[in-house]
Amino acid sequence: MGNDKLCDIADVIDSLHKTPQYVTSGKPMVRVTDVKYGSINLEKTFKVDEIVFDEFSKRYRPSKGDIIITRVGSYGITALVEETNFCLGQNTSAIVPKINPRYLYLAINSSFVKNQVESLVGGSTQKTLSLKVINGLLIPRFPEDVEEKIANIGARLDDKIQLNQQTNQTLEKMAQTLFKSWFVDFDPVFDNALAKADFNLEALPSTWPAALVQRATLRLQVLQHNPGLQTKLTQHNLAEPENNIELAQAENTHQHFPSEFEPTDAPSIGINGWIPKGWEVVPVSKAIQVNPRTTLPKGTVAKFADMKSIPTSGYMVDEIIKKEFSGGAKFKQYDVLLARITPCLQNGKTALVDFLADDEVGFGSTEFIVLRKNKSISYPFIACLAREENFRAHCMQSMVGSSGRQRVQNPCFNDYYLALPEESVVLNYFTEFAKPNFTKMMSNKLETQSLTKIREALLPKLISGELQITNARITEKEEC
Repeated sequence: MGNDKLCDIADVIDSLHKTPQYVTSGKPMVRVTDVKYGSINLEKTFKVDEIVFDEFSKRYRPSKGDIIITRVGSYGITALVEETNFCLGQNTSAIVPKINPRYLYLAINSSFVKNQVESLVGGSTQKTLSLKVINGLLIPRFPEDVEEKIANIGARLDDKIQLNQQTNQTLEKMAQTLFKSWFVDFDPVFDNALAKADFNLEALPSTWPAALVQRATLRLQVLQHNPGLQTKLTQHNLAEPENNIELAQAENTHQHFPSEFEPTDAPSIGINGWIPKGWEVVPVSKAIQVNPRTTLPKGTVAKFADMKSIPTSGYMVDEIIKKEFSGGAKFKQYDVLLARITPCLQNGKTALVDFLADDEVGFGSTEFIVLRKNKSISYPFIACLAREENFRAHCMQSMVGSSGRQRVQNPCFNDYYLALPEESVVLNYFTEFAKPNFTKMMSNKLETQSLTKIREALLPKLISGELQITNARITEKEEC
């Protein structure tokens, strides 16, 4: 085993040192905040137009297997390139490997290299990792076949971790889509109304405002592309709903939705103030518990969730520690934590408490709003509400304080209204459909944590030479 300078086994290419003009729709630009361990996710990157994209692409065009590294602020964080349609934003650089990319990525993330970064990073107010330091980093080297085996071990662990993360994103999206369809867009009500009108827009009630007709038109287009659902709606049109949810079949959930809309006195709710007939208008503060009273004596050692560990996608808290309680937001198992400060709320920070025993109390900072289930409103419903764009926009509009530290005000939950069915059948159905998604997300999180611990324990020993690979088997290095 020996060491090579990074500049001898890779090319390091810096980004342009200027802030571009961002656009609503355009091509992805990868910034410091987009770089996290694993593969780069381009879904939530800021966008730039073609002219800016071409300008920032002159120095570097991504290839699969390249490594992106952050240089300023949150320095030394790396991600592998899988999707290549992006340009580099400022304060990032690209490492283009000349050796096995997976091995080099693992080596750069080893404690041997990270300790070099920490000792050589410069800047007093804002830490900066210079190109000179990056180029001079010493990388542990082994014979090519050994590096390939180490890379394969790391790749299998990383790929499984990434698969779990991608699965959780899909599960979250499925639950969120169902929530929006039932409780925001009221798709089943439109389906029933269209079935009653024999799928003829002109036969819809003449009292409907333009907003309802427009929505019905869009929904009809969906049904026309799903003839199976359209047939089912015709067969079960206006069938009497079962009062016992255990006797009702999941495929007939449309039976439990009305086929008509009615206006309300609150134009901000539903679709221009129209909601499903027979449903109730309920403020969030009455539908669920907001910052419920929870007791935790001062000095008690309890589990603590920091704002930094709250995710911007998914609901699973990354790191839990124990510390002595001296104040802050208190929560219980299956509570939902909603960030109440800028920019965390805008970034989507939301978490589901899944790390406590049933009678256990945990705590975090006062920067959380705690949302708790109430009667027939389940935690999957609350978690999806917390990520619903209209709800979050309403919370942001209530913010007061300085521009860098604005906070959501509790009264905003009194004047944001939900349209909810009087009977709990639909809400119970939603829980029945969505809860398995959250259960699987929790299971994937636990497996990911276990795999991460294995990776963090095993790979540093392989890269340092403390463990050796012989004939594809791992053996303890013999003492001299």
